[in-house]
Amino acid sequence: MEYKPLFESENPLTERLGEAFFDELPKVPGIYKMYGSAGRLLYVGKAKNLRSRLLTYRRARPGRESRKVIRLVRMIHALELEEHPSEEEALLRENELIRDHKPEFNHAKKQHEAYYYLVFREKTSKIITDLRMHVREDEKEYTFGAFKGHVTVRRGLGGLLRQLYIIEHNITKPFELPSQLLKKLTPLHYELSIDKLTGSDWMDSVRLFLGGDDSALLFKIMEHAREQKLLESFIGKVILKDMEALKFFFDCCCRRNFEINEILNLDSALIPQEKLDDYLVQWAFARDD
Repeated sequence: MEYKPLFESENPLTERLGEAFFDELPKVPGIYKMYGSAGRLLYVGKAKNLRSRLLTYRRARPGRESRKVIRLVRMIHALELEEHPSEEEALLRENELIRDHKPEFNHAKKQHEAYYYLVFREKTSKIITDLRMHVREDEKEYTFGAFKGHVTVRRGLGGLLRQLYIIEHNITKPFELPSQLLKKLTPLHYELSIDKLTGSDWMDSVRLFLGGDDSALLFKIMEHAREQKLLESFIGKVILKDMEALKFFFDCCCRRNFEINEILNLDSALIPQEKLDDYLVQWAFARDD
């Protein structure tokens, strides 16, 4: 089969949009909307400097940019700009447009309804965890989130459940773990039988961890592993790998949500899925002030 490049060495944007379009580009924050044939919205982007950002598309060439960018450039027939007073406002507008229109080439921020809520509750002699896409009224008091990042959340929860199982059952070998907890991504629903952990300060530490208040749970897990000499056993590698996943989950999900609530002074610890991307923008800029 003969290979056909997405376009030859000449970038088509200058011919399609005109020299004057690029000459007059403003050097201000804003968003840009790229349209294909028949006015189809292909991509929405934001820029701190619209001129600098859009000139990178004009200079795009096969071999220098990803095939996705080259394919996008080939499909552009019109480009629309919106100027904004600040980069923060441009980001918020970008979020809004992506949510509303779900452009073909925008992959991030398109599916806020898929951000996880994590349910962690104790019942008689067991812990029940669920990852949900919505909040149930009768579960609000033990629900955390919404959290962004499927892999981060599921690996973090998997690490948490494995470590609680190790502590509860005093195991020293990975093959003694339940098969469901040996998977790369933890199940969406899991029930962990417990006895000695019931009503203990371990459960308080878990709740503080998931709420982003305190990461002391990580130190408790490592302290237990050292006391039981587990780091020298076959299960030591599992523990250390889980600690990395838990630390990342805490920093990027639990603690970040806690800080969003603190900095933005929100009414509820539970963050609505459709608000999370906007809150992340406001949180990031508030931290820089």
